[in-house]
Amino acid sequence: MSDQALSTSRHGALLRRSMGRAAVYSTLVAGAILTLAVGPAMLRSGPAFIRLGAHPPHAPDLGPILAASPAIQVHLATVFAALALTAVLLTGVKGTRLHRTVGWAWSLFMLATAFSTFFIRAAPIGPTFLGFGFLHVFAVLTLISVPRAVLAARRHDVARHAQVISGFVVGALGIAGVLAFLPGRLLWAVFFG
Repeated sequence: MSDQALSTSRHGALLRRSMGRAAVYSTLVAGAILTLAVGPAMLRSGPAFIRLGAHPPHAPDLGPILAASPAIQVHLATVFAALALTAVLLTGVKGTRLHRTVGWAWSLFMLATAFSTFFIRAAPIGPTFLGFGFLHVFAVLTLISVPRAVLAARRHDVARHAQVISGFVVGALGIAGVLAFLPGRLLWAVFFG
């Protein structure tokens, strides 16, 4: 067995622990955000707020995306590219040249995703402040965390790198992604509208 494979298996437990911790923290944060964002609307209109039976899933209707602003189109393109690269990075051997190259591309896509968010007005769901909503918090965290993840990798601090990346996978990509499918959001219209 190569040194790289041994190194990867040794860090597998570390990555699993980090992902578990990130899942717990992110679930708590998402619960609070969801309560603040959706709670008032659900209290006003009750079960009629979602009514999934009235909005069954269907083949994606790309019309809303094509009609959206360039900022939203860039945001969606870069986040889907980052999601695809996340799968490559998490399943491949860590520390290789491929991992580093794909990691740099992933970092650029994540930064572009976060930056494009600031040109997108907040959804009509939940509290807003100066046109920014609760999902803009994820953009700020991304702009802070991408450099932290890169610095940890450059310093060979595997534990810190795994911790930051776990937070991204569960929080920024997972929970923010789920929240992007709330009623009234663009992805809701694409898949359920």
